[in-house]
Amino acid sequence: MAKLMSQEDKKTSGSLALLFGRKESGMERKSQYKHRAKNVAKIRQRHKEEELAIRKDRKEKLLSSKRFRFIDGEELSDEISHDEVLSAARSLQKPGPHRQENLRTLRQAFSQGTAYIDTFFKVDNALNLLVGIYTGNDSAQQLEAAWCITNISAGTTDHSLAICKQVAPYLVTYLSSGIPQLQDQSAWTLGNLAGDSAECRQLLQAQGIIPPLSPNKSVVQSAAFALSNLAKESTDICSEMIKASVIQHLLPHLSFSTENVSVLAEVSWVLTYLATSGLFLEELSTQGVITKIVSLLVSLSDIQPHEPQIVTPLLRCLGNICSGPDKYTLEAKQNAELLPSLCKFLSSDLRHARKETLWVLSNMTGDIDVCKEVTFGPILSHVLEQVPAAFDIKSEALYLLCNLACHGEDICTHLVESKMLQAVVPVLKTHDVEVLNLALALCEMAIRMTPNGKNIFEKECEGMAKLEALEYHSNEAIRTAANHILDMYYGDKNLSLKVQTEGNM
Repeated sequence: MAKLMSQEDKKTSGSLALLFGRKESGMERKSQYKHRAKNVAKIRQRHKEEELAIRKDRKEKLLSSKRFRFIDGEELSDEISHDEVLSAARSLQKPGPHRQENLRTLRQAFSQGTAYIDTFFKVDNALNLLVGIYTGNDSAQQLEAAWCITNISAGTTDHSLAICKQVAPYLVTYLSSGIPQLQDQSAWTLGNLAGDSAECRQLLQAQGIIPPLSPNKSVVQSAAFALSNLAKESTDICSEMIKASVIQHLLPHLSFSTENVSVLAEVSWVLTYLATSGLFLEELSTQGVITKIVSLLVSLSDIQPHEPQIVTPLLRCLGNICSGPDKYTLEAKQNAELLPSLCKFLSSDLRHARKETLWVLSNMTGDIDVCKEVTFGPILSHVLEQVPAAFDIKSEALYLLCNLACHGEDICTHLVESKMLQAVVPVLKTHDVEVLNLALALCEMAIRMTPNGKNIFEKECEGMAKLEALEYHSNEAIRTAANHILDMYYGDKNLSLKVQTEGNM
C-alpha cells in the first residue's frame, strides 16, 4: 500500500477519522492512513524544497534536473567576461584557427551562469552559427560546439526551448553516430532539455528520442540521466520506455563497484521514476528489478559510510514499488536480510538514508507480517529515535508509527510499552499542521486502544497541557482533534481545569 494520505485529505477528515472512533475494514483503514501513489510526487517535492538550503554535497548535483558540463582534467582559466563572450560569439563567423579557441571560451563562459548565455544570444545569428559548426565537418570544432550547446541547455527555459527547437533533431541523430564523445554530449544535452519543462519533453518525444537513448556501454551514464528526466512526470514517456525495452538495457548496469557509482546512481533514478506512478510495477517485477534492488541495498548497508548517490535513489525506488499492491512488498521481503539492512540504514550518518528508509517501511507496513516484524523487532527503537529529528524525517517517522498503530490493539500496546508516547507528545508543540495531525492521531489511538495509554499520556507525558494549548489553534482540524481528545477521554478533568482557569481570571 502507499503511504499516509495527502495533505489536503488530512486538512478535512484525514487522519482525524480515527480520532472520532470510526471503525474501518482492513482496506478502508489502509486507504485512510496511506496516500495514493499519485500524491507521492507532491509530498516529495515539498520535502525537497525544504532541504535545498542545506544540501551542499555531491549528491545535490546528482539530484539536479539540469547540469552544466565543466572542464574535466583541465585547469580553469580566469573567469570569462561578458565582453569576451561578445567577442567570441562575433568571431564564430570567421573560419580559422581561432574559432576553436573561441568555442572553448564560450563553453567555459556558459558554465559560469545564465547571464553569460544571455550575452551570447544578444549577438545576431550567434546560435545559427554555433549550430552550423555543430553540424559541420571539423570534428574537433564539432565537439567544442556540442559542449557549448550542452551548457546552453542547462540555462533558463528560454535557452532550453531555443536549443530544443533548433538542435533537437541533430541531437537525436548524433545519438547513433558511433562517436562516443559526440553521443555523450548529445545525451547530456537531451537530459538537460528533458529536465527543463513539459514542453521540451513533448518536443523531444515527437523527435523519437527514446529508442536511440536506450543505454549502451559508451554513453550509459548520460543516456540514463536523460531517461530519468524524461520519465519524471510523464506516464506516456514511461510507457514508451517500457516498450523500448529500457529496463532490459538498464539491468546489466544495476550492479555496484567503486568504478560504477555514477552509472549505478543514474540507472537507479530511471527505475525510481518508472516505479513512481505504479503503472509499471509488474514489468519491474517480472524483469527482476525488485530482487536486484533489494540485493544491492543489503550489500550497500554494510559499506560505510553509506554512499548517498546510490542509496538515496535505490531506497526511494523500493519505497515506490512497495507503495503498490502488497505482493510487491512480499516479493521484496523474500530476501530475509532486507529488514536487518533497513535497520542499518536507520542508524546511518546519512540523513537521506534515514528519511528514505522510513518511507520504505511506511509503504511496506500495509502488510501485517511486516508490521509485526517492525513493531516487535529491533527496528522499532531506531524508528522512535527519528521522531525528534528534523521536520522531513520526523514526519516520515510519524507516518510509519501511524501505519503500525492502526493495525490493532496488540501492536499499539507494544508501541506504548516501547515509550512511543514519550517520543510523540513533545511533537504537539510543533507549528506544522501536518506533523500535528499525525501526532494527535497517534496519541488518540494510544489512549483509546491501550490499557495504559491514557494514564501515560496524562501523568508521564503531561499531554493534557499540550492539548489545552491547541484548543484555540488557528487550524480548525487541529482544534477539533485536541478538543475531542480532551472531552472524550479527560472530560471531567478538562471541565474542572476550565472552571478553575475562568475563576482565576
